[in-house]
Amino acid sequence: MTLKIRNQLLKTFFYISVVTIGISILTLVVCGLTHRIITPPELRIPAFLNSIPLAKNSLIATFLGIGILLFYIPITLFFINRFFENTQSTEIVFFGAFLIGCLCEVSRFFTISFGVWQTFTNLLIFLGNIVLFGRILTPLSLVCASILSEKEQRQDEERNFLLMVTSAIVFAFLIPMNTARISSTGLVTEGFMGLLNAVRVLLVILSMISFYIRSVRHSNKEYIHLGHSQMALYFGYTLLISTDNFLYLIFGAGLLGSGTYFYLKNLHKMYMWA
Repeated sequence: MTLKIRNQLLKTFFYISVVTIGISILTLVVCGLTHRIITPPELRIPAFLNSIPLAKNSLIATFLGIGILLFYIPITLFFINRFFENTQSTEIVFFGAFLIGCLCEVSRFFTISFGVWQTFTNLLIFLGNIVLFGRILTPLSLVCASILSEKEQRQDEERNFLLMVTSAIVFAFLIPMNTARISSTGLVTEGFMGLLNAVRVLLVILSMISFYIRSVRHSNKEYIHLGHSQMALYFGYTLLISTDNFLYLIFGAGLLGSGTYFYLKNLHKMYMWA
């Protein structure tokens, strides 16, 4: 993928994210004024959150968590376009996939705003599939950024990206959705939820190990810093997509913001001196 094509795709994604924010704000205003917003059932994941004072269930916190992810996308893309416009970085391509995964969380917003979670329709299943696609894509993109970003793999960048996205789509639509079990965050729960969460954690650990190996191979500690910051931003993202309380919201936003800052900073420093 040439720099020109990559930059054009990122700019297009930037405009799509801005339009999505505009539609979401309009939807929130209209549904709020017409009293269509119905709070999802208080199915907490994990259930012990009810016993923590700062972790009481809050629909406002859920909406703010989704909102932070939506605004995070164009802000991050703005800085990527500014500092990486002339940098041939495969990591940036895969980070774009991570941002696509973040955008998929808007499906939960529409699920709650239009009361779709009360139905057992194909639309509810489809919205659940979109969220699941995003949650599969995000850890996959981080693993690919750590494993498939060597210079000799740059020529296979497009193929690897398409394989990653295709894999996420296939699994998202193969895994069954449980429309009878909606979480407090507006999530349509999926089958094998515990197994999927364990796989996500293992993928992030694999990514961290890969950065350590690259650090030793290239005698460059920047890879270790990339691994640490990547892990921070992913767990910040994980807290935000699970946000139904202000405790998760505060820590999630902090980890995602600081993790992204140091990830891009270290990546820029690494390529600047390459």
